[in-house]
Amino acid sequence: MTLSYFKEEMMVSHEAFTVDELVETPWIPWERVTPETNVLRTERGIEVIGYDASSALLRNTDFSTGLLELFDHSGVEDVTFRDLVESSVNYVEGAAHTRLRAAIGSFFTPARVAGMRDDVRSDIEAALDEIGDATEVELVDQLIRDVPAGVFARLLGVDPIADGGFISRISEESVRVFEMDPTLGEHVTLAWTELTNWVDDLIAIHTPGTPDSNVIDHLLAQQAAGNVTANDIRSALVTLLAASTDTTQILAALMFWSFAQNPDQWQRLRENPELASSAVTESARYRPGDAWIFRVATVDTQIDDVPVREGDHVFALIGAAHRDERVFTDPHRFDIGRSGRMPLNWGVGRHFCMGRMFAVMELEEMLLATSRRWERIEHQDPAAAATAPYLAVQQQLPLRVHRAPEPEAV
Repeated sequence: MTLSYFKEEMMVSHEAFTVDELVETPWIPWERVTPETNVLRTERGIEVIGYDASSALLRNTDFSTGLLELFDHSGVEDVTFRDLVESSVNYVEGAAHTRLRAAIGSFFTPARVAGMRDDVRSDIEAALDEIGDATEVELVDQLIRDVPAGVFARLLGVDPIADGGFISRISEESVRVFEMDPTLGEHVTLAWTELTNWVDDLIAIHTPGTPDSNVIDHLLAQQAAGNVTANDIRSALVTLLAASTDTTQILAALMFWSFAQNPDQWQRLRENPELASSAVTESARYRPGDAWIFRVATVDTQIDDVPVREGDHVFALIGAAHRDERVFTDPHRFDIGRSGRMPLNWGVGRHFCMGRMFAVMELEEMLLATSRRWERIEHQDPAAAATAPYLAVQQQLPLRVHRAPEPEAV
């Protein structure tokens, strides 16, 4: 679908871009609009381009997360999923959101992230041991896919080996609802049916253990304290599982893609491993896994000077926001020492992603382990990598790796 720009009701002069172009080059708006542009009305709704305007939108309580509309536009008719989503912490607002956020979010703490870091590090080292001295690596299958799946399996209290594959697959299939493609209605319905059935079975067979030993026991303790209901637990587990691994997997692959394209930054990381945290932040800014974050206006309002009507679809174009030259110096450069404003991948404000700390930890540990072992990484086929679809790395990232010399014995 071509997005022809409108401001209020008048066509403006700059060239249109398509949704497909946004997916392939998330920062393409800056090639088509003036540098001071923040917001445009298009055929599909309101496009928010600037960083500050996007950040303000995501904090604004006049806009919902639009999860129900996602199901509608994906051709999903089963009301079961609508009911689950409508009562979830990712959708509700006000006092209900505050209650659920406190009950669920109290599980996702810095201490829990720190306590899981050794297990994640061990998993990564084991995967790299399997790779061994191989010089040609398919990084998604041989490393990336299993790491976030293993983390979420442990958070659920299930076996990472037995259940990790399912967790990874069902997350990847469930989040296709965000594509808002009506031709995917049957696919999305089947994925969410399988996801919901698995959660129901998991709850049914769960043997309560020590409170906070895993997310299920944490939620059961919250239920005993009167903070959540049985339906809240079901809704929380379904929505957490849907979002569990897909985003982290894509970000990890895009991160390594960026390093393969920028060998000087890989060398910089090897020489300065303390930059791992800022390298993750910069990777998320430079090549985000999503071109936009979706919102729906709940009242008539405006963003900058662009009128917004109740029910309008609004898109925070985070891929463009991350290349806003008013906020980021030399925004098209990959610089792992960059400091300043945070990327918007995980949202901001009341619907900020509760799992962000885990994702960042996983990405840091992948970078630290691989940069110790590999002196250089490069694309096996640089020409193919340069022309491949932006999100092709979600499924496959073939790299050629050059093992670092073993340290001399003392």
